[in-house]
Amino acid sequence: MELSLRPAGPEDIDLLYRWANDPVTRQNGFHTEQIPYEEHRAWFANVMRDASTLIYICLEDHKPVGQIRLRIEEGQALISYSVDPENRGRGVGTRLLGLAEERLKGEYPEGGLLVGEVKYENTASLRAFEKNGYTREDGEICVVYRKEI
Repeated sequence: MELSLRPAGPEDIDLLYRWANDPVTRQNGFHTEQIPYEEHRAWFANVMRDASTLIYICLEDHKPVGQIRLRIEEGQALISYSVDPENRGRGVGTRLLGLAEERLKGEYPEGGLLVGEVKYENTASLRAFEKNGYTREDGEICVVYRKEI
């Protein structure tokens, strides 16, 4: 499976909306309610202007199979990602985390800390972070993963 990342652009607004409102994505998120389109549009416009937030679309043979968002603050990148429902169970999430790490190493050679927060019942994401060598810390409501790059 050959995957690549490209920066998200205005053309991705509906794709990201569809993925964000997927029932499994909502279940695994910390905010489980459906997202109204107008709210998504406002959020997307803000994120596209925010230099501290990076969003990448993961492609396989030029077809979108997932997305990853990195919110960078004070030397930390908080990770949020999702995989297209039709492409789950194929290791896309694991590869997506690795690709984002490589991208950040190139863009931020001074390094930093990658952080992911995962609900205990989201076993696929738990495995993806662990396969990528993140350090696990069990919290009250979620697992916090950290990795220095």
